[in-house]
Amino acid sequence: MAEGLAAIGLAGNIVQFVSFAFVLVSKAKELHHSASGALEENVDLTIISRDIRFLSSNIAVTGGSSQQLSAIAHRCDTVAEELQLAIAQLLPKQHALGSGNVSTKWRSFRTALKCVWKKADIEEMKRRLESLRDQVTMHMVSDTR
Repeated sequence: MAEGLAAIGLAGNIVQFVSFAFVLVSKAKELHHSASGALEENVDLTIISRDIRFLSSNIAVTGGSSQQLSAIAHRCDTVAEELQLAIAQLLPKQHALGSGNVSTKWRSFRTALKCVWKKADIEEMKRRLESLRDQVTMHMVSDTR
């Protein structure tokens, strides 16, 4: 009986490892072929977070905004900045001797590994930002009535 449970546990571990390895290799391949040296999802998140920072700073500057809306807009700006910094850490470092933007397979693999490890943190920041965005939208709709 114990051997059967150990075999099931081993099979589960093998499936998890294969799944992790597949995700890691696919992200490394995407990074290696990427012109920007970043995953498309991270490029999109960077663009979105910049836009949110721009829009939230406009809300905070507007004198007609309620104090609650200004506080939420300020928090949006803070979380978007955290997200930008987290994504910036996932960009591959350039070699010192002027190798330019040449992406080696090893560098792509290391960057992909960082992306997989930090995915949960980035998803949490993204979720927080979406929640704050929903609150800003609710305030804006409420203010138009």
